[in-house]
Amino acid sequence: MKGKGSFNSIQDAIDSASNYDTIIVYKGVFKETITIDKSISLVAVNKNSATISYPENETEMSIIKINEDNCSIDGFIIIGYNSSIQLRGIEVTSSNNTIKNNTIQYTYYGIYQENSNNNTISNNMIYNTDTGLSMKYSNKNKILSNNLSRNYEYGIYAQYQSNNNIFNLNILLENTNGIRLKSSQKNTIEKNIINNSSQMGIYLCCGARDNIIFNNSLINNNPNADDHYDNLWYYNNVGNYWDDYKDKYPDVIDENSDGFWDTPYILYQDTKDLFPLVKSIKI
Repeated sequence: MKGKGSFNSIQDAIDSASNYDTIIVYKGVFKETITIDKSISLVAVNKNSATISYPENETEMSIIKINEDNCSIDGFIIIGYNSSIQLRGIEVTSSNNTIKNNTIQYTYYGIYQENSNNNTISNNMIYNTDTGLSMKYSNKNKILSNNLSRNYEYGIYAQYQSNNNIFNLNILLENTNGIRLKSSQKNTIEKNIINNSSQMGIYLCCGARDNIIFNNSLINNNPNADDHYDNLWYYNNVGNYWDDYKDKYPDVIDENSDGFWDTPYILYQDTKDLFPLVKSIKI
């Protein structure tokens, strides 16, 4: 561990740091929970070389808790274990943070945000949790290029007025539900691949309105989507790829070969994708 000296624990290094310091963590396994209450950067010297493991008999609810704004967490393996508490891999109750290049598993929540705005969460791998990314009362976050797979309840769950967030370029595989928005507005779900959810691919409910969902691939979900509210399933004349499109509309063709089927995909009554894609996206 390197900051202003060498330390035996990550928390000791944080406690000795000043605002805007960078703490470099070398290869090893650190069995501890961490609270960050300064604006610091916590960086593994090499990606996935440093593991932060939840200690046995610990009572803290989070492995890493970020209480201060303008922090960075980069390049760690974060591991919990099956327990009776709703353990959070990274809990964020602050704003303007960057969380990237981490691998998180065996927690209840991979990343948990509450009252947490303007963060960038990118290039993380989150699996074997209950919910990969949980968001409450959190706005204007960017959730980019993450892999959220094999999570038991949700890949991403944004609720309770989590508004104006961007979910872009994420891969969600083999979750029970891919993405759920509840009571949240004006979010953008763009260019994600949602595949093999045992239940919903994308589920918008309970006052989730004025969200935009476009240029995603929905493949082999059960069903691909459900939305009974006022959301837009296309943008700038681009819709989504639905792998069950030809099952629902077997006689439809792309008559002018523009890459869009000529009949809208109906989700519910007047909720339609007017520009369904002929081919799946690639990211």
